[in-house]
Amino acid sequence: MMTAALALVAASPTPALQEIERLTEVADISGLAASPDGQWIAYRIERPSIARNLIDAHWYIVAADGQSPPRHVGSGGHATWDSAGVIEPGHAVWMPDSASFLVRAERDGRTGLWSMRVAGPPAPAFAADGDIERFAVTRKGAIIAEIGPPRDAVRRADSEARDRGVLMDEQVNLAGGIYHDAMTGNETISERWTGQWFDSAPLLWNDPRRVVAYDPNAGTDAVAVAAERALLDAAAPAPPEDAIAAAIAATECDRPMLRCDRPRLSSSLPLGDGRWAVTTIDDGLGQRIHVWDDRRKRLQLVRAARGLLNGGRRERSRCAAAENALFCVEAAADQPPRLVRLRFDGGPLQVIAAPNKNLARDRLIVEPVAWRVGDSRASGWLLRPNIPGRLPLFITYYRCAGYLRGGLGDEWPLRALALSGMAALCINALPVSDESAERRYDTGLEAVRTAIEMLDRKGRIDRGRIGMGGLSFGSEVTMWIAARSNLLRAASIASVQIEPAYYWFNIIADKGRFRENFKKQWGLGPPDEDRELWKRLSPAANVAKIEAPILLQLPEKEARLSPELHARLIAARKGELHIFPLAPHIKAAPRQKWAAYARNLDWFRYWLQGQIDPDPAKADQYARWAALAPPRQRHDSTDRTQRSISAISSSRK
Repeated sequence: MMTAALALVAASPTPALQEIERLTEVADISGLAASPDGQWIAYRIERPSIARNLIDAHWYIVAADGQSPPRHVGSGGHATWDSAGVIEPGHAVWMPDSASFLVRAERDGRTGLWSMRVAGPPAPAFAADGDIERFAVTRKGAIIAEIGPPRDAVRRADSEARDRGVLMDEQVNLAGGIYHDAMTGNETISERWTGQWFDSAPLLWNDPRRVVAYDPNAGTDAVAVAAERALLDAAAPAPPEDAIAAAIAATECDRPMLRCDRPRLSSSLPLGDGRWAVTTIDDGLGQRIHVWDDRRKRLQLVRAARGLLNGGRRERSRCAAAENALFCVEAAADQPPRLVRLRFDGGPLQVIAAPNKNLARDRLIVEPVAWRVGDSRASGWLLRPNIPGRLPLFITYYRCAGYLRGGLGDEWPLRALALSGMAALCINALPVSDESAERRYDTGLEAVRTAIEMLDRKGRIDRGRIGMGGLSFGSEVTMWIAARSNLLRAASIASVQIEPAYYWFNIIADKGRFRENFKKQWGLGPPDEDRELWKRLSPAANVAKIEAPILLQLPEKEARLSPELHARLIAARKGELHIFPLAPHIKAAPRQKWAAYARNLDWFRYWLQGQIDPDPAKADQYARWAALAPPRQRHDSTDRTQRSISAISSSRK
């Protein structure tokens, strides 16, 4: 815990804030696709822009032999995200002649198909009165397009909901709102629940879709026949069972003294002539690619990575295959996303595109860590500055896949925290999904406790200055630890917590959907029937046990679901709530992402290091935080904080 000897100082956050801007604008790569003639690889780069508050998307091609640099072929407009806030990856389909490929792109308020040409500028390929939602190409070059409801029909439904009211049924998210309650890209839309847990979709999502076959040569379209419609749902072929078994058996644990969970199949890609590229992923979220020759029953390792080696940020995305090599997106804890070429003969890795070169120069120490938790093996990544002594520690718990930005959901700027003089630990959650909620939370608590003990034994951390943050399940574990241990000096969460209001908001007219899932996940029924278990699991019922101040940065639709928690924390001067309008579960808009990063940086620098940003505009922020310190930890620090804040405030007069 913070002691009276820890001085509160005003320090410039400029390097860390610059790092936050870089983290917010990290470019991702997706949409890898090989041309039918094997000569080209197409891919998309998505780069968030704080200034424009959009995620710009651009398409490129590169020669499959890797002998020439990539070439920009056209803008894909801006990337969008789903109702959970996950960025939708690019999708490219080559035409049979390999002279161009098709992509979806939004132009002038509508999403149509555009042709990206190997030679020549991009051109419109097909559009309709509704957005093109899915598409495929036949062997003869006909375009099969699934068309969403006409935009005029969506606007009429939106206006009718506003003017005439909406029947409360299983599609209505009462906490989220019913009119223009979500944002995707640069558009504000109204959403309804689909019946798949908390997934939402735009109005008229369940209306029948039109599927047409368009002939680009004749410029005519017709209703697609069954065989053409089936192309939209065509599943990727499955690899032989022998290939999967051999690839899994070939993956060894990198910590022999600790029990490792079996790796699992991540993706597969047919290469022709009975060969398959098989990608596995281990419990530390490192991926390996093997080539399986089904005729010879032979397995060959192409490359083993400490992080992701696939088709993009989604763990199950696939590489693209040329004749002699794979093209994959490589991203590890200390490696920002880049496109690489992997030769099948085991030759050296070739970097094709590195859109994040500026991020590879922060000189932080990034190391994998593993430790024992009971009979299990926990794993994660530790980021720290190259300075001696015991450091404050920030922890996030859930998943640590690919390049480490801000933990799952990208809320806590791990690299900026490390540049500010802290250690930052990202822990992969242990697989106990079939256990009770209490067991899952206790496992998280034990993983965090044993990690702290391990780092303390190594002399790396000051265990009196530990903070934690989490999203979704990670936020639940964070609140559990805050209420059931004295490990934390401060905490931050980004997601709703269960309490009676959460239950009643979601149970209205849901026809059993929510009730069944809630019972399965938490073992809970109505609050008036399972009072003792509710009392144990609901953070709102355990605020009195929490000593660490809590920063809540929640989407608007989730903030409404936990009023008791917010009210109790604020009344007890143990936290403050910031609400993000129109945000999904995972914040996706660049400015919201930047704001969450920046506030979390200030929060943990204040509580773990006693540091105050001298920006006069933040004086009120620090005055609020000074009043939040739990009484048994305050000592005389609040008076000194207030003097620092007063000095900053006077500078703006």
